[in-house]
Amino acid sequence: MEQKQSKARALSELKIEFAVRQKKGLPFILASAALWTIMLTAFLTDWSLQTKNLIAMGCSALLMPAGMLFGRIIHVDIFSKENPLSGLSVVAALNQLLYLPIVLWAMYAAPEKMIMLYAITVGAHFLPYYWIYFSPTYFYASIVIPIVSLVLGLYGSQAAVCLGFVGFDILICVLLNLENRQARKRFEAVAGEE
Repeated sequence: MEQKQSKARALSELKIEFAVRQKKGLPFILASAALWTIMLTAFLTDWSLQTKNLIAMGCSALLMPAGMLFGRIIHVDIFSKENPLSGLSVVAALNQLLYLPIVLWAMYAAPEKMIMLYAITVGAHFLPYYWIYFSPTYFYASIVIPIVSLVLGLYGSQAAVCLGFVGFDILICVLLNLENRQARKRFEAVAGEE
């Protein structure tokens, strides 16, 4: 029993440390907000739907480089291997790639619904970060974003889906900043106990 509690405490400390050092994934949410803004701009033009969808897919390919850029700006080493949870966070991020064929299929079979499927996929992939970062923001985002994206995609426009995602990204950034302040305090308290 005592050994189990010791392992649980060690895992908890690793998670807190990882959340603080990675700022709970904030560089990627900032990158996402920028890229969804580009997609929104494209979907507000009179370009062909095929062009707009290609721009959206191009933006998805830019997430990693944009995340690296924002990581440098806010001083987060997104490739830090000091914590064993970094590997788990990469797997959780790459898991989204497994659903990309569905989005690519929609690009040709149902192009008017492609951005909706992309938004649902991106929103749903936030769920593991709830556990990794002790983050209720990611938990609720993983549920709310797919539902709202579905509704906007079925009853609104592609631009509405993009605008909704930009709004969610901004809200997530604000909430993660609040969570990061609390996580830092927790991390300092844990570090002070040692």
